[in-house]
Amino acid sequence: MPSDTVERILTSAEKQARIGGYNGFSFREIAKEIGIKSASIHYHFPTKADLATELTRRYTKHFESLLGEIKTNNQTLHSKLQAYANLFYEAATTKGNMCLCGLFTAEIDILPDTVSSELKAFFQSHQKWLTEQLIEHNAPIPEGQTPQKMALQIIANMEGAMLLTKAFNSQSCFNDAIDLSAFASI
Repeated sequence: MPSDTVERILTSAEKQARIGGYNGFSFREIAKEIGIKSASIHYHFPTKADLATELTRRYTKHFESLLGEIKTNNQTLHSKLQAYANLFYEAATTKGNMCLCGLFTAEIDILPDTVSSELKAFFQSHQKWLTEQLIEHNAPIPEGQTPQKMALQIIANMEGAMLLTKAFNSQSCFNDAIDLSAFASI
């Protein structure tokens, strides 16, 4: 279990990164926010790459936990997809945040390889979970599609809806972009 200091560092880093991406957080700003010296952060995370890697890993684990709750607490595929969409909706509209991994992925060309690997793991985890739900519920798969492709389309839709919500500065934009009525039959 991480120490209280590590948790505070990661929480601050995530808050800053979800607003400004990889270059949107710094050891100095984190230290200032949580009231410690930058050297204390370097003790736990020697480099920014180490911090961003752990931050991405932590974000993925948190999301996987939420996906487990969705699976346990919802019986139908539609209700699972609605709950999945709500995770993104709440972040975009209530907190005004972007998905950390979506934001980092937009910057993938400048990220250290360790962070890029964790980003891939995040999206693979989502694709696997969504694919499993589509298969488990015998979702109708259009010709030329596979459950894996449909899962990728759902992920892209969620990430894109978050971007559009930000671009238009409109909470209703998310619902318009997602329009889960398209999933009513599944």
